[in-house]
Amino acid sequence: MLVTSRHFRPDVTVTLIVLVWAMYTTPRLVQSLTGVKRRATVGDALPMNPLAVKLEVLLLLLVFALCAFVILRGTAALPTDRRMPLVLMLAPWVYVVVRDLYIDHVPTRGGMLYPVLVVAIWILRPQLRKLAVLGYLVVLTAVMCIALGVFLPESGIFISSAGTAVAPTKEILPLGILIGIFTDGNNLGQYLVLGLPSVMLIPRRVVRAAGIAVVLFAIVWTSSRSSLAAAALACGMWVLMTVTPSVLRRPMSWGLVGATGAVMIWWPLSTPADDALTNRGAIWRHSLDAWGNTPWFGSGSNWYSVLPQHVGSLGGFAFHGHNQFVHTLATGGLIFLFLVAAMFVTIAWAASQWSARGIFQPATLLVALFASSTLEVSFGFVDRAFLLAVTVLPLMFAVFAPLPEHGSRRGHTKPRVESTA
Repeated sequence: MLVTSRHFRPDVTVTLIVLVWAMYTTPRLVQSLTGVKRRATVGDALPMNPLAVKLEVLLLLLVFALCAFVILRGTAALPTDRRMPLVLMLAPWVYVVVRDLYIDHVPTRGGMLYPVLVVAIWILRPQLRKLAVLGYLVVLTAVMCIALGVFLPESGIFISSAGTAVAPTKEILPLGILIGIFTDGNNLGQYLVLGLPSVMLIPRRVVRAAGIAVVLFAIVWTSSRSSLAAAALACGMWVLMTVTPSVLRRPMSWGLVGATGAVMIWWPLSTPADDALTNRGAIWRHSLDAWGNTPWFGSGSNWYSVLPQHVGSLGGFAFHGHNQFVHTLATGGLIFLFLVAAMFVTIAWAASQWSARGIFQPATLLVALFASSTLEVSFGFVDRAFLLAVTVLPLMFAVFAPLPEHGSRRGHTKPRVESTA
C-alpha cells in the first residue's frame, strides 16, 4: 500500500498543477477567441462568453474536488511536522476573510480556494522538481499569447477602454502591447515573470533555454517595465547564486530577497509626486491616507472597488494599491501586514534552505515577486486569481516539499517511509 501511495502522489501533484493553471488560462483563451477583449475601468464589467464562464466554474469545482480528495484521503495520517508553517500560511487568509465578513463582504468562490490549496499541498508534500510541469505550462501560456498577438491582434494586442487600438509611448516593440489571453500588458507581464523561476526548473538544458527565451520575448512585448525589471533581477539572482560558493548561498539568499523586499517597502514611502510612475504616486498617497484613518484593520479587501468617489482622482484604473506593501496596509491594516510579513519570512527561510542545497527557484521567485510587487500587486489571498498558479503553488511547494540531502540532484529526495521533512 505504501508503494502505491508513493507512486500515486506525483500524479495527484501534476493533476493539481495542471488544473490550477487551466482554471484561469483556459476560460480566458476561450474569451479571447470568441468574446470581447478590451481594457476595463474600475466598476466596468466586460461581457464574458457563457462558455468561458461555465468552463471557469467547472475547473474551479474540479480543483476544489481534487483538494478535498487529497485532504480527506490524508486525514487518517496527517503530517506531524511543519504545522506552525501551515498556520502561518493560513493566518493572513483567515484574517482578511473575517475582516471582510465583518463589513458584510462575502468572499468569492475563488477566494475560498487558497486555504484548501495550502492544506492539500501540506498533506501531499510534493517534490519541488514537479514545478517543472508548471514551467512547461508557463511557456505554453507565453506561446499562446504570442500566437494571439500575431494571428489575432484584435484580441492579443492592447485595446483601450473605449474599444480602440492604442499605441502608447511606453511601447517597446513596434508591434503594439502584447496582452494575449489577458486584458492588460502588465497582467501578462506579471504572470510570465512570476512563472519564469519555474521555467528554470525544466530539466533538459536546451528546452529550458528555449522556454526562457520565449517567456522573456513575451515579457518584452508586453512593455511592462516592472515585469522587465523583475525578470532581469530574477535572471541575475539565478546566475549569482549559481556562481556563489555553497557556504555563502544561504546568507546570499537572505540578503538578496531582503534587499528586494526593502525596496518594495521604501519606494512608496519616499513621497513620489502624484504623477510619478504613471500616476502611481497619487494611488499610493490616497491609499496611505485611507490607511491612516483605520491603521489597525484597514478598509477591507474590496476597498479599491467600492470607492467611486475616488475614481476620478485615481484615474479610473486603480484596481489595487500598485504596491504590495501599500495594498496590504490599505486593505488590512497593521495586523494584516504583520501576518503577511510572518508568512513571507517563513517562505524566505525555506528559500534559504533550498539555496543552501543548490536549488534556487524559491529564492528567485521571491526576488521576482517582490520586484514585481514594487509597482503592482502580485500576490493575493482572496483576489488576484489569475496569479494563483504562479504564486501560491510554487511558494507552498517551497515551504512544504521535502528538502533534499545536501549534494543530491536537483529537487530530488531520498525515499522516505513517512512524509516528513
